[in-house]
Amino acid sequence: MGMKGKRVLITGASGGIGRATALLLAGMGARLALHYLSNEYGIDSLLEEIEGRYGKDCVVKVKADVSRYDEVNAMVDAVIKRFNGIDALIALAGYPMRREVWFADPLGLTDDVLDKPWSVDLKGSYNCIKAIVPYMKRQGNGSIVLVSSTPSIAGDAHGLAYTLAKASIIALTRSLALVLAPEVRINCVALGSISSEANMRGYDEDQIAAMLKSIPMRRFGTPEEAAKAIAFLASDDASYMTGQVVVVDGGEVRV
Repeated sequence: MGMKGKRVLITGASGGIGRATALLLAGMGARLALHYLSNEYGIDSLLEEIEGRYGKDCVVKVKADVSRYDEVNAMVDAVIKRFNGIDALIALAGYPMRREVWFADPLGLTDDVLDKPWSVDLKGSYNCIKAIVPYMKRQGNGSIVLVSSTPSIAGDAHGLAYTLAKASIIALTRSLALVLAPEVRINCVALGSISSEANMRGYDEDQIAAMLKSIPMRRFGTPEEAAKAIAFLASDDASYMTGQVVVVDGGEVRV
């Protein structure tokens, strides 16, 4: 994939899919700004691994609350100054949904439960786009990759707050594709069940077996598999794609 020398900001890079994406892109020769908010141990561990493999000049960590535009704007300015530009934004920062919230009554959600996923997933993605696009427009090119989920396409009896926030990411992708072209591409990956310690926590063996039964490939995806789809959309190999939603879910949702 065409990522050698590309300057990439990855939000939510400290673990899981963000970490896998950063390692993949670093191996392709990209220069990375790795965003985090609270997981400094995770980001430092990732930074150390990338620096050890590829050198210190190709990576930097940046901290911001993506729900606050002032912090996002300052973060983007810092990345621009460090790398003298930015070629791609990969917006992975999302609000973690606790299991008890996921299985809560969809008609009994509090304002707080509804607002938090919106503030991080939708508003956070929008803030990053708003701050970065002027630079991309001036340089004449850029690529943005957002992350949604398959429940936002097919619906789900649980996790309504999460599903609504992720569905808004698809709307944001398709709407802004019409606005940002031809200089800037924006696409979205809709992820199904991706295996990680955080995602699997709290499920018993019977629940996991039931989940696997609904997936034609009979297994969960890996962060590395999600990262490959994300990297493709960010790269020049997807140069004629914008406004698209690429589903990575082992065939669970057929659209």
